[in-house]
Amino acid sequence: MYFMNGGDKNMTLANRITILRILLVPVFVIFVTYGYYKSMLMFQYAALGVFIFCILTDALDGFIARTFNQQTSLGIFLDPLADKLLLVSAFIFLGLSFVNKIPLWVSMLVVGREFIILIGWLVVYLFSTKKNNLNPSILGKMTTFFQMITILLCLINLPYQYLRWIIFLTVAVTIISTVDYILRGSKKLSSC
Repeated sequence: MYFMNGGDKNMTLANRITILRILLVPVFVIFVTYGYYKSMLMFQYAALGVFIFCILTDALDGFIARTFNQQTSLGIFLDPLADKLLLVSAFIFLGLSFVNKIPLWVSMLVVGREFIILIGWLVVYLFSTKKNNLNPSILGKMTTFFQMITILLCLINLPYQYLRWIIFLTVAVTIISTVDYILRGSKKLSSC
């Protein structure tokens, strides 16, 4: 293949790791489904392993991109996409009635946030004269962090009486960051 021979400048090691994370999302979903629907502990552990692997490779691809000057426009697009696909899938499947690890309304909030951000990004992109991205904010990064911690704690079967506090914190940060993205997007649109 062309990119395996180094012919495509976008196919850096960092981007290949990110693509691997995207390809692991359906594997994670299958493991969660079998692990919780069929109550197969082996698949529950496998889902946990895939999730931890994705978190670690998320940090690794960013480190490689910055350290070895491998930041590309493809990577800037794919990295948050990989995070969103993994987290949205995790919240959806862990919120389903047969799993019931996360309240369904929390899953709907997370999915709703991502939908709002996607629609907002499209509106800003289509109607803004300056075609630059809405860069992730500290609040957005905090939201991703808390969402990852919430999923991780669900997958290690932390009792709900303890888990609910991190869920409430995650909900608060998710709502605040959604409002922040809406305000930033509105400001960007009004400045054009």
